[in-house]
Amino acid sequence: MITNAVLVCTKCPHDANSDLRLTLILKGGVADTTAQLITSFRMKAARNSPDKDDFLAIEIHELDQKTPWPPGEIVPISDKAPPPFDFERLTRFMAYPFIMGPVQFKWFGFLSKAFPMPATGGGWSAPLKRMACDQLIFSPLGMLMLVLE
Repeated sequence: MITNAVLVCTKCPHDANSDLRLTLILKGGVADTTAQLITSFRMKAARNSPDKDDFLAIEIHELDQKTPWPPGEIVPISDKAPPPFDFERLTRFMAYPFIMGPVQFKWFGFLSKAFPMPATGGGWSAPLKRMACDQLIFSPLGMLMLVLE
C-alpha cells in the first residue's frame, strides 16, 4: 500500500486519474507476473536437479531440510510441469489498484485537509496524526478489500 500511496500523491490533477490508473494497473500486473514466473522457475529447478553436484550453488530445497516446510507451503509439490499462467490471478492483482487508486487519492486528500502541514517547522504532530489515522482506519479497509477481491 505504501507504493500505491506514493503514486497517488505524485499525481494530483483529477484529469490525470487515467494515467494514474494505468500506472497502478501495470505495476500490479508486472508484480504478479514476476511472482508467477519465479514460482514456475523454482518448481522446475526443484524437479530437475535435486542432487546437483555444484558446491557453489545454493538450492532452495537444501535450506529447509532440517525443518521442512509444510507440504505445498512454498512451492506446490507436483511431478507435473509448472502450473499454467493464472490469468484470473493476474486480473485480480490488476483490478485492486484500479479500484483502490482513486479511493486512496481521495483518502490522502482528506488527510491533507484534516491534518494540514504547517508552512515552517511544524514538527512531527501532523505527520504522526496522518499516519495513525491512515493505519487505524484506511489500512484495515484496504486489507479487507484485498481479501474480498
